[in-house]
Amino acid sequence: MLTCRPYDGDFRPENTALIVIDMQVDFCGKGGYVDLMGYDLSLTQAPIEPIKRALAACRQYGVMVIHTREGHRLNLADLFPNKAWRSKQIGAGIGETGPAGRVLTRGEGGWDLIPELAPLEGEVVIDKPGKGSFYATDLDLILRRAGVRNLVLAGITTDVCVHTTMRDANDMGYECLLLTDACGATDPANHAAAVSMVTKQGGVFGTVASTSAFIKALTPAVVKILEAAAAAANGGGGAANGTAVEGDGVGAANGNGHAADETKTEAVVTSAVPYPYIIPLRRTALVMIDFQRDFMEGGGFGASLGNNVELLRACLPAAAALLAACRAAGLAVVHTLEAHTADLGDLHISKFSRGNLPPGMRIGDVLTPEMGRVLIRDEPGNGIVPEVAPIEGELALFKPGKDAFYATPLEGWLRERGITHLLFAGVTTEVCVQTSMRAANDRGFECCLVTDATESYFPEFKAATIKMVTAQGGIVGWTATTGEIAAALKAAAH
Repeated sequence: MLTCRPYDGDFRPENTALIVIDMQVDFCGKGGYVDLMGYDLSLTQAPIEPIKRALAACRQYGVMVIHTREGHRLNLADLFPNKAWRSKQIGAGIGETGPAGRVLTRGEGGWDLIPELAPLEGEVVIDKPGKGSFYATDLDLILRRAGVRNLVLAGITTDVCVHTTMRDANDMGYECLLLTDACGATDPANHAAAVSMVTKQGGVFGTVASTSAFIKALTPAVVKILEAAAAAANGGGGAANGTAVEGDGVGAANGNGHAADETKTEAVVTSAVPYPYIIPLRRTALVMIDFQRDFMEGGGFGASLGNNVELLRACLPAAAALLAACRAAGLAVVHTLEAHTADLGDLHISKFSRGNLPPGMRIGDVLTPEMGRVLIRDEPGNGIVPEVAPIEGELALFKPGKDAFYATPLEGWLRERGITHLLFAGVTTEVCVQTSMRAANDRGFECCLVTDATESYFPEFKAATIKMVTAQGGIVGWTATTGEIAAALKAAAH
């Protein structure tokens, strides 16, 4: 039977996906990659029938189905030399011609999925160059876009591609279920060990179950949804899944992920550009970008480069007012700090060398005793100015680059809290603020730049950024002023 997963009990067809990994001729068919290596094909063919049953149930009950294929481009431009070398050592060189065509090469017969498990029209197929299904693919984007939180994993091989995908998914916050009889390996001992690893330490990577147990658990969930829908149609009301889950945006009458009788769950900035901007109060976060002493105070890094820090400080009154308004409305708040580790292990040499700065003015150097080492975590100059300092419960995030999402846990933190909308303030407008906003936009967040709560050393660049954000009908997002945001939040509170 299934153990207590997912962690919050929110198991529904609409938030769950079945991922069938690499059921290709190259892995379980005659003349393919695994066959050429001399392994027993019955071991990799064993999951076929259980997968058929899992697919049938998921298709019947509306669970998203995704298939993956491991393979490389025709010119092998995405094949690392070490992987090519290893495949040749065992007699199945990737890209070389075999009975099923060029081994693990896209478009060849061996690369395709076996007919027994062929995708239906509309089912997603992910082509991946590595073992993990998330590496160099758009799988995470597709899952997030669909609102999927729970993954059911099947396919081959258990200890390689399936396990790699499960480990990556676990790190990314997905709840994972491994179907033990719907996966297989070239070595039964490796399969058994891989299954066992999942369950250790309280389910360190997720949970496991048989295909039958999964179908048995899935069926009542669907029945409950249908019964609730019928009751609602007859005037009985109630949530479709029998569970109120904040911030998931599914089936809520007001579109905000909350009960329909809850009042004032959103604020509307009617004068935002280019259209009115809706702020769902429980799904919006304020992102305060790099209000650091190094950038905003005399004697800091920005001033040492000849910049007028007073230009940046001009936005502090508005930024402080925006922060206060968002706190009063109960919005999540994130503060970012551009900073590097003390050993500079996360500092790219190109960034260190940029501008050819003299010793004493480079990242990691001590600019002044009062500021400490330039752009280094926890140094005095790296602290946030007091006017907009974080308070307990707000996320303060170190980032090694301009983008608040690059090499940080920001996206996962936002997704876990159901955040879909972001307000941006900070410095400088055209560099770190704009870069972060563009990255957020690509990830599907609805973004609004608060124009008077951001500033640049170069006013013309700020003006150009604001224009870029709202061009083409808001190609990156919206813009509004602090007063407009604060007024909308205040109106929503009454």
